[in-house]
Amino acid sequence: MALFSRRKKSVDTQDAGLPVDQEHAEDAADQSVAEPEASIEPAPSVGISVQAFRGVGAEAGPEMSLPAEPSQVEPPRAAKRTSSASAGPAAVPATPAAAPRLPLAPALPPEQTHSVDGLDDNVLLREALAQLEDGATNEQLLGVMRQSLQGHLYLRVHGDAREQLTAGKPLSVGVIRDGDRSFMLAYTSGAALRASVQGEEDAAATSAIAQPVASVYRQVVSGGFTGIIIDNSSAPHRAVFPTELLQRALEQGDDDTQLKSLLAAPRDETTPARVAEVLAKKRTWVAVNDGGSGQPIGIAEARSADGRRFLQVFSHPLEVVVLGRKDKPMPFPPEQLGKVLSQHPDIAGVLIDVAGPSLAVERDALAPVMVLAVDLDAE
Repeated sequence: MALFSRRKKSVDTQDAGLPVDQEHAEDAADQSVAEPEASIEPAPSVGISVQAFRGVGAEAGPEMSLPAEPSQVEPPRAAKRTSSASAGPAAVPATPAAAPRLPLAPALPPEQTHSVDGLDDNVLLREALAQLEDGATNEQLLGVMRQSLQGHLYLRVHGDAREQLTAGKPLSVGVIRDGDRSFMLAYTSGAALRASVQGEEDAAATSAIAQPVASVYRQVVSGGFTGIIIDNSSAPHRAVFPTELLQRALEQGDDDTQLKSLLAAPRDETTPARVAEVLAKKRTWVAVNDGGSGQPIGIAEARSADGRRFLQVFSHPLEVVVLGRKDKPMPFPPEQLGKVLSQHPDIAGVLIDVAGPSLAVERDALAPVMVLAVDLDAE
């Protein structure tokens, strides 16, 4: 198949040189996107300040109310702080809850939808974008960014994606050009991609491929793009992220977004154990108050309905930033997490990504993490 023999002047395609792993790439070449819905709009200005996300040291946010679910940790009315070798004295009240910043999400991941047969929608990212309106704040856009760090994005491919993969050729993907600036186009769902080709005479020749988000973002960074536009034809429910922001998010995140993807996926009885295995291998983050705001020093905790203590752990510093607290995200290697759990036997487990989707992992499931503290002490 071929892509748009007649296309709008603002739309181009570029050989992005994407290294496609066929085991992970969900090739949607057989899914025609011929049904017209909406036309591509010109590239918008980049509406987010890179300085809004400063990584470690950026301000964080208020305690969040999570919906109740069996064995789910409830949000603390007054968060507590626990000490560690790098976080200071223990257990003192935190600042009062304040109004949350958006977009947030329920504790449980949303139900998987398929707006085009055979393609899994990135429901979390789509729902985060749906909360955006004209004039969205930097905080709201950063909230969309944190929800984008899981799952897949769909790329609009010039020609037959399957043939290009089989031939070992780099994919020629949809790009919007605005003078010297170029933006890769990506989509949260088959429906969003289909909307982008409405009115194109050769829309039926469009094919699509799903790529892990981290892979797409790395290609934007390495490919000389100005940034990426997600769901361009869905304005105002679209996002434009500059390359500098993508690079910072990748540097401070999980290489393959494995933890966030697990939290976003359907859950079963094996989920806590699988999450614990990732926690034993990947760096996470904790929310620390360093006393600079006049509040006590320590790491944020949560309390369950029965009063048990859970350490708040985050998959990415953005998860702390969007909460709006006077906390700061601090990197926490697996060995340090294991040491804190081992030194505080009254901590019942960890609560991951309180802004949602979140998951409480009980202490018994965290043996792969706590054994790291034993190994550390033995050295």
